[in-house]
Amino acid sequence: MGVCFLCTMATDAQRFEAATNSSWFLEQDDRNRLQAYLKHIDYLLPNERIMAAPSAGEGNMNLTLRVFTDRRHFILKQSRPWVAKFPDIPAPVERIHVERDFLMSISRDRFLESHSPELLRADSANYVLLMEDVGDASDLSAIYREGETLAEQDLKTLTTYAATLHQLCPMGYPENRPLRELNHAHIFDLPFRPDNGFPLEAIHPGLADVARPFQHDQRLRNRATALGERYLSPGPCLLHGDYYPGSFLRIDDRLTIIDAEFSFCGTPEFDLGVLRAHLLLAQTPPPLLEVIRREYTPVTQDFSWELVEDFCNVEIMRRLIGIAQLPLELSLEERQQMLERARAGLV
Repeated sequence: MGVCFLCTMATDAQRFEAATNSSWFLEQDDRNRLQAYLKHIDYLLPNERIMAAPSAGEGNMNLTLRVFTDRRHFILKQSRPWVAKFPDIPAPVERIHVERDFLMSISRDRFLESHSPELLRADSANYVLLMEDVGDASDLSAIYREGETLAEQDLKTLTTYAATLHQLCPMGYPENRPLRELNHAHIFDLPFRPDNGFPLEAIHPGLADVARPFQHDQRLRNRATALGERYLSPGPCLLHGDYYPGSFLRIDDRLTIIDAEFSFCGTPEFDLGVLRAHLLLAQTPPPLLEVIRREYTPVTQDFSWELVEDFCNVEIMRRLIGIAQLPLELSLEERQQMLERARAGLV
């Protein structure tokens, strides 16, 4: 996993500079430095001033701010050599370049572009993207709440977005291997290890006991390992790589897909499996689940709905007994039942 960034007494800014050779470590509460940085890259208009820079959401990975000036507003996103929400987990700072390449690649398609933020400026040297601010949007995490359901039209849009995206695989697209390996560990490996150190009991009383049989299940681990190898293998389709409600923004009648830093060219079943898993975790009515199969047009000859289901089951399990938890309103018994169904689907 690399070096623990909390194992030194250096400041975040010093650790950032040591890893990137950039002295422009940006923080939400230092508006003067934000102003100086934007002036440094010649992005501000004459006499333009930053008025506010609140967080753009509850993202795990990066600093993401909504920058309001006296003239306009936009998103500023900077990656760190660690996970913002979990600073003791190193993460490749170059992931911001992958998101840049994704936005540039999809800009050639009118449908994909209409459901993605516009890239305004990419500052590769300082690991910063400036993007369109779509407004006071909220992500679709509300569907995890009891009584909330994803609208059928939104699911159709998400399925069409995935199908259109999967037709692309730009030549020379980044393999994104370091970030995929981090993601791989937290999806296909660590949740199934009894020594992972995850504070499951603190997350939900009784969850550690519920997780234990799955952590000691060698057949299950073998299946997860095999699926992890498929995930890491190259493939013919451009994937979003983190296709779940936290990456979907809704404002008025526009649905915007964000946070494509996990993207890569791989197996298209992965995106669909993740999407289906989160619909199941949100207890989506069965008829609505069928929209994915009905609306998605496979772009590969060997496309497999069974593989979609396999990726779906692993995603369900890792979201229930892994470190990347969701705001689920599920009882311990409901979590256990979901885990047992997902395991049965895998082994």
